[in-house]
Amino acid sequence: MISGTTPIEPTRAEGWQFNCRVCDSTTFCVIDLGNHPFANALLNTPESNVKRYPLALHVCSSCATAQLSYCANDHELYDDYLYITPRSDSLTAHYAEVAALLAGRGDLNADTRVAEIGSNIGRLLEFLKPQVASILGIDPAANVAKMANEAGIPTVNAFFNRESAIAIREREGRKDLMLARHCFAHNEKPWLMLEGVQELLAANGTLLIENAYFLDTVARGEFDQIYHEHMYYHTLRSISAIVERQGMKLVDAYHSDIHGGTMVYIIRFADAAGQTSSRLQALLAEESEMHLAAFYQPFTRQIQQNKADLNALLDGLQAQGMRIHAYGASAKSTTLLNYYGLDAHRIPCVVDSTPAKQGKYIPLVNCRVISEEAALADPADYYLLTIWNYKDEVIRKVRRQGNHHSRFILPHPQVLIADE
Repeated sequence: MISGTTPIEPTRAEGWQFNCRVCDSTTFCVIDLGNHPFANALLNTPESNVKRYPLALHVCSSCATAQLSYCANDHELYDDYLYITPRSDSLTAHYAEVAALLAGRGDLNADTRVAEIGSNIGRLLEFLKPQVASILGIDPAANVAKMANEAGIPTVNAFFNRESAIAIREREGRKDLMLARHCFAHNEKPWLMLEGVQELLAANGTLLIENAYFLDTVARGEFDQIYHEHMYYHTLRSISAIVERQGMKLVDAYHSDIHGGTMVYIIRFADAAGQTSSRLQALLAEESEMHLAAFYQPFTRQIQQNKADLNALLDGLQAQGMRIHAYGASAKSTTLLNYYGLDAHRIPCVVDSTPAKQGKYIPLVNCRVISEEAALADPADYYLLTIWNYKDEVIRKVRRQGNHHSRFILPHPQVLIADE
């Protein structure tokens, strides 16, 4: 807890869940991070009386689904949203990998009608547009959907569910390929999204779900992936359990290192699924112990060790008179800075390229967000890389801009200083 603050918290009775939402079996707590603000709810002014919500991660002892015990209100989280998908070389390369995977399976060609759930400003759809028959984005954030439409990416501003899916289908027909990238974990009842998919996806169509892979999160100590928007932390087992209750089947999967470890899940209707891939069977074998509490003990020990190591490193650097800022006002930064107790006295500024975030403050710790131009004009000695998933791109950009002075601190898997 950051000292000198008074938490404003919801009642513990509302929104708490300790039985698995997917199969109703018992769950166990992997880690309780305490009470945290919403990760993307940046502040216009520094405040101490920020509303905070429980942030505890549980895992099902049967289907191994990892999920938050408390789920926040969708509209409060998403009606106005500050995250904008960046234009990134690594993301573009990942889009090409995903497109090649789909094309190789026969799920993507010039006749494919594509819809993306949670499309943000439509970077992936922009990439796919020259390769397919049609594209459509669906996003609940009005400000984001407006930006997408203005950029020429047709986007419906709506929460995706059965009702919105029917409305889209009646207007323009079914889709051959539906994408849900890094949004399927953002819903307390993901089966409601699948009900929409059942209404909009063609009978022989394909659904692609992509999310941070929980096995990687655990293996690499990436606890800052835990925040209120991420209500689930998926594995092959958890995705299988969820889609099977809706008459669908996981048929293939593809692992990528993007975003600290991501899994791409390929899903079809059960009566058109065909055989599952050998790649999927091999990946499933790696998850055999993820329903056991003992499996997570190294993960929680690593988090506490990294917390101690990072604080000791920062103390030592500051004792030498070094200035330390953070790089990336991402959702991950809110979890990391708050749980590690790194407030504005330790890290006064966070650099970010998103104009909508600049001038705002990370909730509760009150670190001010500044532009990359401001950082270049007065560079810190060290930057804590809170967008560690873009490490190579950030360091290349900073060096290309002429800053050869600053060094970078990585928070995990182990705390270390990197120059390149």
